[in-house]
Amino acid sequence: MTKSAFAGHIGVSKGRISQMIRDGLPILDNGRVPVEAATAWYHANVRHSAQTAKKSADDLAQVKREREEAHRDLLRLQVEEKAGRLIDRRAAEAAIFERARAERDAHLAWCSRIAPLIATETGCNLATLFAALDREMRAHLEELASLSIEELPNA
Repeated sequence: MTKSAFAGHIGVSKGRISQMIRDGLPILDNGRVPVEAATAWYHANVRHSAQTAKKSADDLAQVKREREEAHRDLLRLQVEEKAGRLIDRRAAEAAIFERARAERDAHLAWCSRIAPLIATETGCNLATLFAALDREMRAHLEELASLSIEELPNA
């Protein structure tokens, strides 16, 4: 088959056939194209490249979509921050830590406040009672500290 006829056969230009010949498309000594061998070469080399190029284009389009979504999300966060609806994570964590520390200290102080009252009412030894309350309160606080949010009582 002639180069022009083969170009029409696979749906490309004659110039593209010349490029494919340079890339390895089989050609006979008389300048004609062996149809079976050339078609097989075309499917193995050119079609695969076109499919790879299409996949690369699809991948690029996906990356662009993801980048646009990330940009929109960033703009949305900036608007929320300017509107005062967002807080700084480090500031929130520091506030929570300080609150937890204050609650721990209040629980430990409770033992010092309540031990003398209970000792007076019951006639117990104050030192023994305080040591027992303090030990149990510390164990309770350690247990609470080890729990996740979902495991906390009344969570």
